[in-house]
Formats: sequence, C-alpha cells, structure tokens
Amino acid sequence: MTLAILAVILYPALAAPAHRDPSTAVALALAIAVFLIVSVLVHEISHALSAKAFGGHVDHIALTLWGGHTQYRPQRSSALASVTISLAGPASNLLLAAVATGMGALSDPASEPGLFWWFSARLNLVLAVFNLLPGLPMDGGRALESILGALTGDRRLGTRITAWIGRAIAVAVVAWPLVLMARSSELDTLLLLTLLWALMIAGMLWQGASRALEAADLQHRIDGLDAAALAQPVRLVAPTHPLGELGDGPELDRVLILEPPARAASHPADLVGRAHRIHPEAARAVPADRRGTTPASAVAGPIGEVGTLPAALRGDDLITAMLSRPRPAYLVRGQDGQVLGVIMSADVNALLRGR
Repeated sequence: MTLAILAVILYPALAAPAHRDPSTAVALALAIAVFLIVSVLVHEISHALSAKAFGGHVDHIALTLWGGHTQYRPQRSSALASVTISLAGPASNLLLAAVATGMGALSDPASEPGLFWWFSARLNLVLAVFNLLPGLPMDGGRALESILGALTGDRRLGTRITAWIGRAIAVAVVAWPLVLMARSSELDTLLLLTLLWALMIAGMLWQGASRALEAADLQHRIDGLDAAALAQPVRLVAPTHPLGELGDGPELDRVLILEPPARAASHPADLVGRAHRIHPEAARAVPADRRGTTPASAVAGPIGEVGTLPAALRGDDLITAMLSRPRPAYLVRGQDGQVLGVIMSADVNALLRGR
C-alpha cells in the first residue's frame, strides 16, 4: 500500500512531459518508491547498528505506512551515545542523497535514469531533514531530548520540551497542504493525496509525542520508587496462630499469614511461601470466647506466593527485580535479613498508573 501511494503521488510529475509514455512514467514512479522504501530500511538499520555498537539489544525493525521504527533496549549509556544512535538514521539518508546526486550527475537530467536519481536524491534529503526536526518522535527530537537532559540533569524536562515541539510539528504538517489547497484555484488529486498523507503522518507524530510524555511521567514515577520506603509494616504469623492474639482493630490489616514453601528456594528472591490476609469482617464475626481457639487461617483469604526483595532496591532495579519473578507480594529484607515490611504488587501498579 505504501508503494502504491508513493507511486501515485510521484506519477503526475513524472508523466508531465507529453512525450513520455504513461507506462514508462508508472514504472519510473514505482522504481523511485521502491528506492525510498529501501532508504527507510537503511535508515532503520543504521539505528540498529549504532544501538548494537553501544551495547543495546535490538528487538526488531518495522516498516510502516508512514516510515519505520527500530525497537531496541539500550544499555545505560551517555548522552553522546543516545545522540549518535538518534542521528545515525538521518546521516544514512544524507549519504544516500549524496550517492544519488553523484549518480544523477552521470546521467542526462531529462532521461529516465536522470529523473530516477534526481527524485531519489531529493526524497532522501527530505527524509533526512524531516527526521532531524527537533521534536519527538523524530530522530532530531530524540537527540535534542538527550542533550537537554544532560544539560539540565532532568531527562523528563527534555522529553516534555521535545514532545511539545513534536506536537507543533504535527500541526504544521497538516497546515502545509491546507495552505496549498487554499491558494490553489482548483482542487486536484495530488493535493488531496498530499493532505491524506499529511494527516497520517501528523497522527503518527502526535501519538508518538503523546506516548513520549506518558513514558516520561511513568519513568519519573519509577525513579521515585524505593523498596524500603514502600515496605508496609507487617506481622508474620503461622496459619495456626490464634486469632485472639492478633487484636481486632487496624492491626489486623498488617498481619500476613505465611505458609512454608512447598519446595526449597533456589534464589534469595524465590518463593518463601504462600501468604494469606485476614478478612476484618470475618475476624470481627468470631465470638470473643472463641477467638483464642480460632486459627488465623480460618478468617483469611489467599493472596498467592510471596517473594523477597532487598531493601536497597530503587527505581528501575526494583521494577526489574519484581518483573523477573512476578509475585502478588514481596517481603522486604534489610542487609541483616530482617523483614522490614511487605510490598504489594497491586500497590506498586497503582503508583505507576498515577493513582
């Protein structure tokens, strides 16, 4: 579909000379469109190779209707590495534009090969310049985001600035064909196709900028996580512990009934047993004269298997530890092994959602 849209947009300019056969113009438009798609692929491969050079892990490269993207997981690297990875794509298009310009100089400008190289050079130049615009999610925006983050010490501020620039660019992308249409004496097919293309690109830019803002807010919340601070006071008891010894007020919410694990733990963060929490209503319904003989497990419900987390974990390290061994609850242990409290996964999820 991308190939067809590009060919349709290019065809009127290529078919303008009356002496050129329509089939030749179609073939030329398709050839230029194919070269542009290859150029986008080279752009994304350049990102991927740069990311790998700086120790990142490339997940995939995707070509879409409006371009492409490279999904990779970077190592914790410097701003220079981030800028280099971001600018590698536009640099490859500038190189392709230079090569196409050189090839065009060897051909008759009015011939089909000359036109092929002329359009290929100009389109790669446009692709490079567009991607260098200083707004997210363009490459220039990612580079500026890294630079601003390094200069201000606040990556989130850099993201917010470049994301809003990206939104402004999205509006400009749609405004440009609308201005052309307003100035045109007649509404032709090329202008309508250009507007359609602009709307798709603007939508992609706006969504990309919005996702960047959401990701920045999420990362800000992640950076503020601290296992020791999140740990809620907890009293660990056995399933047979008498209910009467646990009180009947708010202290019941801090009781965690822990069963021994069914298997041996092979890692400090592996299972320490299955946990249950007391239902306050059920506990209050037990007559006072029977609370001393009623086991805590009789008025409790299961919450699942429990893991452990070191109290020193913070930010991304804490989230990574939790995701590597998902549990509904984690006991937080200090350096001496003492349990400082419990972290409920649901509470952390609520914090990350901003609730």
